[in-house]
Amino acid sequence: MASFSLISKKSNVKILLLLSFLSITSCTKDGDNLVFVPTEIESISPTSGPGDTEVTISGISFGTNPNAVSVFFNDVEAIVNSVTETEITAIVPRGAQTGTVRVVLNGENVMGPEFTYVITSAQVSTLIRSEMPGDMDGPVAQASFSALWGLLTDEEGSVFISDYGNNKIRKIDTDNIVSTVTGMTGVIGDMDGTFTEATFNNPRSMAMDSQGNIVVSDLAAQKIRRINLSSETVETIAGTGDVGLVNGDGSIAQFAQPIGVVIDNSDNIYISELGNATIRRIAPDNTVSTLVGTGVAGFVDGPADTALISFTAGMAIAANGDIVFADAGNHSVRRVTAQGVVSTIAGTGTTGDVNGEGDIAQFASPLDVAVDSQGNIFVVDFGNQKIKRIDTDGIVTTYAGTGEIGFMDGIPSIATFNNPRNLFIDENDVIYIGTDDAIRIITPEF
Repeated sequence: MASFSLISKKSNVKILLLLSFLSITSCTKDGDNLVFVPTEIESISPTSGPGDTEVTISGISFGTNPNAVSVFFNDVEAIVNSVTETEITAIVPRGAQTGTVRVVLNGENVMGPEFTYVITSAQVSTLIRSEMPGDMDGPVAQASFSALWGLLTDEEGSVFISDYGNNKIRKIDTDNIVSTVTGMTGVIGDMDGTFTEATFNNPRSMAMDSQGNIVVSDLAAQKIRRINLSSETVETIAGTGDVGLVNGDGSIAQFAQPIGVVIDNSDNIYISELGNATIRRIAPDNTVSTLVGTGVAGFVDGPADTALISFTAGMAIAANGDIVFADAGNHSVRRVTAQGVVSTIAGTGTTGDVNGEGDIAQFASPLDVAVDSQGNIFVVDFGNQKIKRIDTDGIVTTYAGTGEIGFMDGIPSIATFNNPRNLFIDENDVIYIGTDDAIRIITPEF
């Protein structure tokens, strides 16, 4: 009996071990099947909205690695904020338009529902307004300035301003705090040196070179200056300080009321002059030459060395390398090509407020121009208190402003301006406009 009992116990142990093995094998197979559950999009919320809307995409098997997941709205890639096994949160990209939502997980496409894109109208807003002239730094709500002209932004989104009434270069950072970059309160001069030592005399337009330095036209100093943000120093690039029309090395060159500044991709600096009715060029080796004009004001197209311009202030460089400029004295917008030929884009030479084809359109003392990412030219139509647009077909329309002087924000068709002078377009096609007493912003339709 004892022997039989022992054999039975051994058999029972073997049976239990076999059953345990089968159970483990079965569970492993079930577990393996879970790994291969296909990714699926079940819903998206909300199902419509404008660019910058945060949406939640619900489904299964998304994983947890944001770097392995991409989301597309109508084939435009979105920013992915978070990923869990069952939810993805993403930001609808601007300009995506209505279309299918697509998730790419480890290279595999998963199609979702359609998202209805809602277009947001362009909006005019006020970044800062100084109702009374002043020289106060601090939050934009308390800050003041005297008279603004040049505007530009850096990669971080800070806005630099030439406050020519105070002979300073100012800055509005991304926290909307105003500070003085360089220039001395109440001091007029043309002193180079550190930011705390440097002085200016009616600084106007600004442009940024490939090294992140700011080049500024110091109008009454008759000089072109460079502001090195890294070393916090100011130096003179060209100009002796005497009025004249002299080319050559920057140390002997002379200017007459330099006002406009643009810089091309090769760091050539272009300067428009009110006093000489010319556009000059400063090469990277600081050699100054005349690009457009003879020194006599007029309205003549043709070869750049015989063409005539009048009271040219603002300039911009188009994608093809053309220099587009606002010829306020001739109430027109013109260009000079890389081949050295000047032509009129829009304007009859007579003051007016007429939209349409370029050869019939009229402006009233246009002061500045800028080109957006699509090749449209935006014009500060100073005398008409408007911002005009010249599209790629050469058609002129009113983009913003009613023609009345005022401070109204809102959609461009109801907005009003108080003597707009200059503008700058950043990489997102946001337009910054300097007026008598404010910096206005036009956020484009998206």
